Amino acid sequence: MKTICISIALFFAAVMTVNAQESLPREDRRPVLVDDIHEKLLLNIRVNSRLATTSEEQREQMGKLQIEMQKGLDQLDNQLREKQARLESLEMQNVVSMKAINKNIDEQAKLLAKQMKLKAEYRQKIRAVLKE
Repeated sequence: MKTICISIALFFAAVMTVNAQESLPREDRRPVLVDDIHEKLLLNIRVNSRLATTSEEQREQMGKLQIEMQKGLDQLDNQLREKQARLESLEMQNVVSMKAINKNIDEQAKLLAKQMKLKAEYRQKIRAVLKE
């Protein structure tokens, strides 16, 4: 009897600990292959350290490149969120189609690859501008 009471108390303590933890907001649940925040900070540090020696023309070019990249990333982020919402609805159906789920996951992977390629292209364009 004593063992049962202790087991129940430990179970409730574990449940209360799990419930006390906050869950991530929906937008923070997307798969992240590269830590975007640290990448942006590092890129800003590198660019800002070189800004003192850059011309006004180079700064304008970099600004245009950044806007262009951000538009592409925003479109890809929107598509990725749509795919994630679709995946959640596919997983909640009564009759689950693994074929549809796997297709959706593959599409999300392609979008993430496009994002990474866009960021790599942007970094190389910035390097080219800074070398001028």
